[in-house]
Order: sequence, then C-alpha cells, then structure tokens
Amino acid sequence: MLDKSRIIVLSSVKYRDNSLIVNSYTEKYGRRAFIVNSVHGKGKAPGKAAMFRPLSLLDVVFYSNVNADISRIKEVEIAQHYNSLHFDPLKQSITLYISELLLRSVKEMEANPLLFSFLENSIYFLDLMQSGVANFHLIFTIQLSRFLGFYPANFWNRNTPILDYKNGIFRDHEPMHNFFLPLEESRLIGEIQQTPFHEAEILEFNRLQRGKIIEGLMCLYRYHLGTSVELKSLPVLSQLFE
Repeated sequence: MLDKSRIIVLSSVKYRDNSLIVNSYTEKYGRRAFIVNSVHGKGKAPGKAAMFRPLSLLDVVFYSNVNADISRIKEVEIAQHYNSLHFDPLKQSITLYISELLLRSVKEMEANPLLFSFLENSIYFLDLMQSGVANFHLIFTIQLSRFLGFYPANFWNRNTPILDYKNGIFRDHEPMHNFFLPLEESRLIGEIQQTPFHEAEILEFNRLQRGKIIEGLMCLYRYHLGTSVELKSLPVLSQLFE
C-alpha cells in the first residue's frame, strides 16, 4: 500500500551499489527509516543522493508495511529549497550537530505535529539567518527539550541562580544531589532560555562560554535520556568558533 509524508532527513548511509538507507523524522509517523533505490544518475544525469543531505525537507511517497522496520521510497520531491543551509560552512556544521542530536534524542515512532512544526520552522529560520548563527544551536538545544519533556520549569534570576537539572528547575541554593550546574553555567543557560532565534545576535558569547553552555546542556540531556550523548559533530563545531 502506498502512503506519503513530509520528512526531515537525519542521516543517510550507502546501501549496496546504488541505494541509501535514510533515517528521518516524519510528519505522520515520527521516526522512520527508508530505503531509496537508484540514487545515482546515469552518465551526467543528476541522481537523488544529493536530496538526502542532513535536515533536507522532502515529500515522499513510500510503500507502507506495518510489519516492516524499513519502507521503500517510490517517489521523492524537495519540499523546501534552501539558500545557504548546505553551503555555508558554519551552517553545515550546525546541521550535522542538529541531525545527530535528533538521532540520539528523538525515538518515538508516532506523529508529533508540534515537534515537526518546530523542527521545520527552526531549520527554515537557520537557512535565512545572516547574524547570530553561532548561537543558533544553543537556543535550538534548550528549546528542543520542551518537546522531550525536560525543559526547565522556571527561569534564571538572581534569586534562583542554580539550575537543578534533575528536577528541571532553577533554585536559590545547591540541592543535596550532584545533578546541578555551577552559577556561571546556570546563568548562561538562563540567558539562552529567554532568547528567541530572531534575537540570537544579541548574545555575545566567547568560545569558552559556548563550550560551558553546550556541556551544561549535554548534562541535562544525558540525565533525562538516561544515556551518553557524546556527539561527534561537537568538536568540529567548536573549532569554527575559535
């Protein structure tokens, strides 16, 4: 039976000579894996492989089988043409980080329209950004936690300066357990928590501060996901900020 959905590509790997295995987040079914055949064109004809770059937004028609772990794509069209996402070196690195973070953190195989809309709009905004790009992934990471269920329940202020990430709250004192962030990291995360994407340029962080923020956020993710979140894309992204 044929079905269709809009999808966001998270990763693709070569399968046999002329196929790809594609991990994606779909609008209708959440996480879903696909196989795409005949991805390389003949002669000078362009193939489909370039369509499946990280965070590409596609409309696909596929053969649906509830008993199969992977579905085969029959037809594919680009749903959104990007201007800079896959060409700007910094944005390329951010797309790799975002796609890897989503692969590690979003596992549900069911529709979540609010999450899909957030991802679709965030990626589109990143493509259009001309300033503040270096702060995008920080804001994205804290905002994604809203949909994963561990976004902090309140905001940082001088009276509640410590992020207790076990309980998801900014506190006025250190908790009895060890799952909290120091004052500086808590303040920095509180700052990005209250900054929307379109104001990313007002955040003036240096390389050291960005490192503290992302490590603090990874503590949050590791604790609540119950697994190690060691992203291979982070060292590359950090080098671009030096």
